[in-house]
Amino acid sequence: MPMIQVKLTTPVSAEQDAKLHMALTNAVVDIFHKPIEYVMVHVEKEADLWMAGQKLSKGGYLSASLMGNMKNDECDAFTAKVCEIFKNEFDIEGAQVYTTFQSINQWGWDGKIL
Repeated sequence: MPMIQVKLTTPVSAEQDAKLHMALTNAVVDIFHKPIEYVMVHVEKEADLWMAGQKLSKGGYLSASLMGNMKNDECDAFTAKVCEIFKNEFDIEGAQVYTTFQSINQWGWDGKIL
């Protein structure tokens, strides 16, 4: 039951949007070993992000919520992959990217708690 929420300061074309959604979905499947059928991704484009008191022209934030516990090496690998994707697609440097991870114990889906 992964939910990936992204905020990017940059514009995102329809082609980039589709490519980003699939790249993040595949990263969740490959790194956290979650079934693709349950991965949900939301991308907010042209977000107003600030760091160190400065508005970022190019920056990103990603929040990953997954059911159960995550291992540090998985989170590290996912962070590296996110930074790679953001750099390749939007020219956003890793130093301008934050990632956070939340382990969720109760997750509702299809009218019930899993």
